[in-house]
Amino acid sequence: MLPEPVIKKFQLFNEFRELLHGFSTRQGGFSKAPFDELNLGLSTPDDPQVVKRNRQLFFKELKLPNNYLVFPQQTHSANVQIVNKPGIVSNCDALITNQKNLFLTVQTADCFPVFIFDPLKKVVALVHSGWRGTAQNIVGRTIKKMEKNFGCKAVDLLVAIGPGVQQTCYQVDEKTANYFQQRFLQPDGPGHFKLDVQSKIIAQLKECRVPESQIEWDSQCTHCAKEAYYSYRRDGLNSGRMMGIIGIVGA
Repeated sequence: MLPEPVIKKFQLFNEFRELLHGFSTRQGGFSKAPFDELNLGLSTPDDPQVVKRNRQLFFKELKLPNNYLVFPQQTHSANVQIVNKPGIVSNCDALITNQKNLFLTVQTADCFPVFIFDPLKKVVALVHSGWRGTAQNIVGRTIKKMEKNFGCKAVDLLVAIGPGVQQTCYQVDEKTANYFQQRFLQPDGPGHFKLDVQSKIIAQLKECRVPESQIEWDSQCTHCAKEAYYSYRRDGLNSGRMMGIIGIVGA
């Protein structure tokens, strides 16, 4: 009997039958400890054949053809690419498409996945926003590119932010803290601070004029929720990866 992957969906997107999306948890796959269970990261020390089986299981659960996927070669950059065919995109942390049956992916293990959908223009984007990408406003850059290239308007966008490491568990040094305003920081001993990356992303969306009523965010902490999520900060090289996916299904 096959394991059953536990996949997170966002209420904001539920009414749109043409929109396929999901965010994996670590539950319901084939990987053994310490990568148990649904590790989707081929860059981890886990057995690559097991990871491929996990991916096939995840894609099947989403009813997703695995040959229509786009994978960004994530480098914690602020690079945004428009894509119209499947494959791997080098040096990129955000993807945009208006192509039907083309599914965007990101992989995370503490950084925040940001899912964007324009229900009027039928455009989707998916962003990998860790502290570096957030400091460079990769979400804002993505929205501006959607506006410039597809005529999207920020006021029409629906945005969901998946789970990531929350402020309570995210200590940074003073050099990193200097990229952020004081309202996103809490002092945490000499030369250290607790950083609220998710709140900064939400603020950036609002600055782009995305209405707060059209932003959904998951406040679970990947570092705390060990049974549900991988966390690189918690587990280091023994951490697997979750995957987010979004795309528009069409004839």
